[in-house]
This record gives sequence, C-alpha cells and structure tokens, in this order.
Amino acid sequence: MRDQSSIVKQVGLRPQTTILNVFELTGVALFTGKIVRCKFLPALPDTGIIFRRVDLLDKPCIKARASSVVSTPRCTVIGQNGITVQLVEHLLSAIYGLGIDNLIVEIDGPEVPIFDGSAQQFVRSFIEAKTVSLAAQKPIFKILEPIEVVCNGTTVRATPSEDLIFSYFLHYDAKGVLEHQDYLIKFNQDRYARQVSLCRTFSSYEEIQPLLEKGFIKGGSLENGIIVKEGRVINEGGLRFSNEMARHKVLDMIGDLCLIGYDVIAYYEGDKSGHSQTTKLAQLIEEKVLEWVHQTPQLVQEWAHTR
Repeated sequence: MRDQSSIVKQVGLRPQTTILNVFELTGVALFTGKIVRCKFLPALPDTGIIFRRVDLLDKPCIKARASSVVSTPRCTVIGQNGITVQLVEHLLSAIYGLGIDNLIVEIDGPEVPIFDGSAQQFVRSFIEAKTVSLAAQKPIFKILEPIEVVCNGTTVRATPSEDLIFSYFLHYDAKGVLEHQDYLIKFNQDRYARQVSLCRTFSSYEEIQPLLEKGFIKGGSLENGIIVKEGRVINEGGLRFSNEMARHKVLDMIGDLCLIGYDVIAYYEGDKSGHSQTTKLAQLIEEKVLEWVHQTPQLVQEWAHTR
C-alpha cells in the first residue's frame, strides 16, 4: 500500500456488524414532551447508521455522520434536506459502545426518547437483540498527529495512542458536586456497558428552571436526568457514581465521535467541552479518514493483500 500524508492511517480490519433481531422502544422526548416510538432493524454491510423518519411523507432518511450535524443546542442534531432528528448522542453512544456498524432506526418523530437520561436502555435492548458479524470488512484507523478544537476556554482533542481512551475534565464555577469531576476509560465494550452507559445527563437547577418555565424542555423530570441545586443532587437515590457527571460527558463524547463512521484509535480528551466542540472534532477526523479512503482505491482489499 502506498504511503499517505495524513493525520490518520489504516492499521487493521475487522468484520462489520449489525443486530440479529428487530426490536422497538417507546419513550418520552425530552424537548418536545411527546411519546416517540423507535424501531431498530438489521442492515446490510456498508449501510452505516440510518435514521428513517416514518412520521413524514416518503419516510426520508438521515445518515448518522459528522457531516450531517446541523446544530448542537444542548444536544446533537443531525439532518438532511431540512429533515432532522435531535438528541441522537445517547443512542449513538450505545451503538458505538457495543460495536454496531449497520443499523436502521425507524423513528416516528424528530427526537430520540430520553428514557432515564443515560444509554442503558439502548444497551440492554441491543444486548438482547444480539449483534452478528457480516461478511464485509471495515477498516480501522489510528490518529498519527494531535488534532484539537479549542473554543471559549474549552478543549477537545485527539492524540496518538496505542489504545482507544476517552477522558473528561468537568469544572463549574460553583461549590459542591459540580465543582470538579474527572473520568478516564481505556475503552472496551464491557467497561463501556458497566461504567459509562448507565450514567445520566445532568443540569443545575438554576440553569434548567428557566428552560422548563419557558416550555423549552417539555419532557424533563427527575426521572430522566440529574438535577443539582445549591451544590447537591436532589434526585432520590443520589448518584450512581461519585463522578457520574464526568462519566456522562464521556458517554456524550463517544456518541458524538460515533459520527465519524469509522473506528479511529486515539486518546480523546474533553476539557469542559460539549457537543459543539466534539462534533467539530468528529467532522475534522471524518474529513481526514475520507481523504484516505478516496485516495486509496479498494482500501480494504489493498490493505489485506499487503499482510
């Protein structure tokens, strides 16, 4: 294989995957407050992750890629031709966390259900549906040079690493549980399922109350997120981990980076960053991966023949 001048390089192959069994989930949408039904279907190799808006005429499809991100208003929104689906990050986190490459998500509204504010409902359902390998192969890439997005005192970066690692540093100008948290995970599917997927989204009471009063979050409650008031968690039962908020930020980061569409090994670090910064990083990496793919005809076969 010829050498490439790029910040990414292909380092391996693995079989593509999809789910074995069809299943459905129904839940409340955080922002609209409406009940939403999602149906999950197996897909052929090279399909990727597709959202199909079955509530609309012609059932338009949106491919879950970084280039499809249209906005990040407290969540990640993807769209094509004016049709959107929002709050995709928790579902995409579960998809990446369990190594699912090809999937069709039929959804009857513009927003993925929030459930308890984590990814655990999706993870449980995917495990029950089972994942199967397909005949087609998928390339694995590695970051060769650091790449980062810096904005207004926040940073998210990817640096070269032999292992896939995610970390997050959380800091708020407030006393109590939100003042400082951090978390790091050397990624594998089991660690993700046990240590990350069940960590819930969160907000301070002072931040969320005006949004609730204005009707911007019609489906929000203590059942689908952690609320911190005067430095303390007001949810019954408290936190699932002492650093649950930082772990949830890693959950979000994994979901946003799923939009790259390929496995890209790196050490991903978030420092007070959010969806806007992480999806921009995903777009930068996606561009570099696609440059490699487009510049190297028959990428998978060529790599395989050199080994």
